[in-house]
Amino acid sequence: MTPLIIWLRSRFANLPRASRMILISGCILFTIIFMYSTQEMKVLPQELIDHHAIKEDGGVYRILKGPMPSVNLVIAATTKENYSWVKDLKVPGMNVVPYIADDLNATHHAQQNKGHEAMMYHQYFYDFYDDLPDISILIHSQQMSWHVEQLLDQSMIFSLNHLDLREVQRRHFLNLRVTWGVGCSTGSINTTRVNEESGTSPEQKEMQEAFRANFNLYDIPEILATPCCSQIAVTKERIRSVPREQYLHHINWLLSTKLKDSISGRTWEHMWQYLFLEKAIDCPLEHKAYCRLYHICFGGREEYEEWIELNQGRQKLEKELNVLIKGPEKKKDKHGKVVEDKEKEVVLSETEKKAKETMRKWLEKELGTVKEAIRVRKEVAVVRGSVDANRVAEGQNLYADEGEPGVEVKIFPQEATSVVVSNTASP
Repeated sequence: MTPLIIWLRSRFANLPRASRMILISGCILFTIIFMYSTQEMKVLPQELIDHHAIKEDGGVYRILKGPMPSVNLVIAATTKENYSWVKDLKVPGMNVVPYIADDLNATHHAQQNKGHEAMMYHQYFYDFYDDLPDISILIHSQQMSWHVEQLLDQSMIFSLNHLDLREVQRRHFLNLRVTWGVGCSTGSINTTRVNEESGTSPEQKEMQEAFRANFNLYDIPEILATPCCSQIAVTKERIRSVPREQYLHHINWLLSTKLKDSISGRTWEHMWQYLFLEKAIDCPLEHKAYCRLYHICFGGREEYEEWIELNQGRQKLEKELNVLIKGPEKKKDKHGKVVEDKEKEVVLSETEKKAKETMRKWLEKELGTVKEAIRVRKEVAVVRGSVDANRVAEGQNLYADEGEPGVEVKIFPQEATSVVVSNTASP
């Protein structure tokens, strides 16, 4: 041993135990720092930097981070429609792009006022193909409409202000409407029924030929199912996954088809999911979709269904109260015109008037109680939805899981005992 090592060893042996431990720890720390400082720095994939990845059955749930995406809000309108309500939107960096159906001198316009919003959506995709934002949201011009659900106040302002743009990026394409009632569990399209009239879906008998003409396919899906009503959000990547010339093909079909304007436009309500996802059926579970897309989380299916039942009770009470005050709804003919009732008005006795007034007060009190319960449950759901962990917990397995089967069970009830979820795996 060299004299220096012997000297250091003797000095170390004479140190108190606590001092020796501190010295050893310091040497180990110095060695670790030295080793890692001399190694080449490893470059992490951008995907890992931009996402938090959370495992779930059948896929990965990603919460995107980083700068907020750029957005175009495309409004399909006519010259008579007022869309000034967009000034009340609070979506950062949103650019409003109105497409006018009946004004060829407008900055952005359809080639012809035909095919309703479908014509203008395809024209936008074609016009902006090389200059797209991260997300395009395409809607009708109305601020209040039945096309928007009651949970969203039937308000496009509420819907867009609560819309999770990260969820749009994660799913790439989605319908802004969530509920299954029109387009999924009921109102889904059976393309084989080419000779059957349908009062609720007059376009059904035209769907087979419309689908074949637009996608140049002979073997087409039997069932087309997605929430109505052609108000959608789609990412730049998914728009460009479709060749630009294909949008021109869809425009030309809308221009040349002999179908009525109202029917040709409605056929596209059932085809957007196929265009952008290549899926015939795209119906996420309602409560999970509300939670992930609008951050309204009830905590599970049962809690969400309780809220629905409360609303059904509200509607029943409102109808009873309306009949009590205004009388039974007047009859209408097949054209929707009111049929004059020639019966004489019944004069109520004082006892009957008092009973009617008592019933009115009771109905109003019950209605107020139910409305308050609805309001409170929604507010609690909004608060719950403001927490990332709650959205992750409730939003897993968006389309189906073992305890909650997907929409296929309702569309194909004969196969309910052996549900196949492969076609609707989580994105």
